[in-house]
Amino acid sequence: MPNRRRNAIVGTVLLATWIFAAQVSSLAQTAPTLSPTTKRVVFDRTAFFGPSTPLPSWDNGYLVAREVETFQEGMPNVRLYDSSGNKVREASVWFPAAQRVLIYSAAATRDGRILASGTVEKSDGSAASFIAVTDLTGRVTNVIQTTGFAPTSVCEAPDGSIWAFGSTGYGLDSQANPGDMLRHFDFEKGQIGSYLPRSAFPQNLHPGPGVNTDIRCLADQVVVYSRNARAYIEMKFGTDVPKIYDVAAPPGFRFVEIALAAPHKAYAYFSLKSKGGLYYLAFDPAGNSATWQPIESTIGPWTQPGAIVGLWGSDGKDLLVSRAEDTAGSQAIYWATPIEH
Repeated sequence: MPNRRRNAIVGTVLLATWIFAAQVSSLAQTAPTLSPTTKRVVFDRTAFFGPSTPLPSWDNGYLVAREVETFQEGMPNVRLYDSSGNKVREASVWFPAAQRVLIYSAAATRDGRILASGTVEKSDGSAASFIAVTDLTGRVTNVIQTTGFAPTSVCEAPDGSIWAFGSTGYGLDSQANPGDMLRHFDFEKGQIGSYLPRSAFPQNLHPGPGVNTDIRCLADQVVVYSRNARAYIEMKFGTDVPKIYDVAAPPGFRFVEIALAAPHKAYAYFSLKSKGGLYYLAFDPAGNSATWQPIESTIGPWTQPGAIVGLWGSDGKDLLVSRAEDTAGSQAIYWATPIEH
């Protein structure tokens, strides 16, 4: 091989190695750590344990818990707990002629009401998806029927409107039905906007993009993370062009919860068997991708002191986490601030 060509190849390899090393170094320099905790609260056990209770999440000053399925009218299926750990509000989301109600997602409004989405199954075999909101006594006051769209994650925007990410379902051929995945609702006007067609995501996803998903309404934008679709989505309010980042999740780990301290400041909890910890989302400034990077000091077996065993959301700049060394288990929630270096 001529010296000129060999030198060019060697130079290219060295340049690629230098760029990769610089990227790794940059990520290492910006990897956050958690500050010492400023607050510890032991929450009522009903926030975590019930007939069909998934993990709760923090929203607008409340820890929100739900029951996935309810078979009887009058049985509370969404509960709110305040920052002292006490249950302060609950609702029975139920409808006439219902045989079973499934609650896909629940959130708190900015004034402390309960927001829930799901599906009601009737005794005649029919079913309908919905988004419902209560008053401050827990009584359902408004309902939107979301025909052809299952809202698997919901949040309230600052203007009181509702954003939802979900599923369009599947046809008899097992192919995903067409339709938009991100939708905007108003309880008086119904659906007022829809974005991101199903065709924007891989068609062979089972379950689809709407499963293993979290949505958050921030001050000026809505953010969605779909573990199945490897997608992190940001859309400014008042625009109609979502920004989609391809996101690589930690191999083999199960996504549990996401928290947003601010736009482009995303954290998540991933676990595998009896090990887990916190990750932060490192964005590639030159492209449309991002990678979940570990916060090393928080990762380890659930019995290891210092390991984080739960992430429940964010409260201002603080993350709400549970720590392995606490004898109260996940019921003990700590407020801690991510510190960037």
